[in-house]
Amino acid sequence: MEGTLAAVMGLVRTGLLVLDPDRRVTVANAAARELLGCDDCVGRPFAEVVGPTLANAVRDAGSGRWSPRHGVIVEWTWQPLPDGGYGCALRDVSRRLAERARLRRQNRALAELVAMKAEFVAAVSHELRTPVTSIAALAELLRDATTGPEDPMAGPLEAIDRNSRRLLILIENVTELARIEGETAPPPPAVVDLGQLVREAVQGWAATASDAEVKLSLAVGEPADVTGDPERLRRLCDAMLGLALAAAGPGEPVDVAVRPGPGERVLTVPIRGRGADRLFTGVAERHDSTALMLCRAIVARHRGRFTTRTVAGATELVAVLPSASADLAGVAAT
Repeated sequence: MEGTLAAVMGLVRTGLLVLDPDRRVTVANAAARELLGCDDCVGRPFAEVVGPTLANAVRDAGSGRWSPRHGVIVEWTWQPLPDGGYGCALRDVSRRLAERARLRRQNRALAELVAMKAEFVAAVSHELRTPVTSIAALAELLRDATTGPEDPMAGPLEAIDRNSRRLLILIENVTELARIEGETAPPPPAVVDLGQLVREAVQGWAATASDAEVKLSLAVGEPADVTGDPERLRRLCDAMLGLALAAAGPGEPVDVAVRPGPGERVLTVPIRGRGADRLFTGVAERHDSTALMLCRAIVARHRGRFTTRTVAGATELVAVLPSASADLAGVAAT
């Protein structure tokens, strides 16, 4: 039996010492001998084997950390035994602690890079926004001064106005993306009516849809409650509708829907017409690409999923967000 016990202890990677009531080592497995650098531990006093630091630290029962030599950190556990002796377990955690320290340094470096990126994007966005805003305003003034569609300057001015406004949208999207990437805290757990946010977004895009002869409609199934940042979720709704309207052609429907699901709320926006094929490829326009990235980032920050799917030959943008009850229950559980 003793031979079997010794063989089993030899297989254990944790160092194990068994002491008699006088604190003399009676058993030391291979892991303990290797860790302590002591081949003749058995029969010697515990204090002599491990040194005074650990010998003075152990009490009736307890645990702690100890460094037997430079670069080595050991977690120890001390336990009295029924026969009046003692047991001591020794685990070398040097590699684990070194890996944790390396990961902390790496995370700090990554956090600094993200912060630098956010600062750079904010600075560049500010420098770009001012002149582009001036260009857009000047183009609008000059368009008002033209005599009509037949004016030779009407076309170029309309292009300047359209592209400058696209640049402003691109700048806003990039700036918001940088803000989201730089955040570490989750969104505030405020209950938000997703259906109401989508209604407001549809109302805001109604004039644009009418000018483009696009049929914009909305169906909201109740309940439509989610949790998160209302402004970010409003931006999500605006971005998804903007992508749909940019892709749709005259006479095409854009049927927006909010539906409840088990523990989630689903917002779907169809992408039809000339923009559907290029939206998810390398030929997508830059403001479309950044709008998609922004949608994905906002949904991810709200612990949701942003995907696409094909329904009846049409592509749909799908934002799946946890319902308010499910999300708050998950937060409470953690």
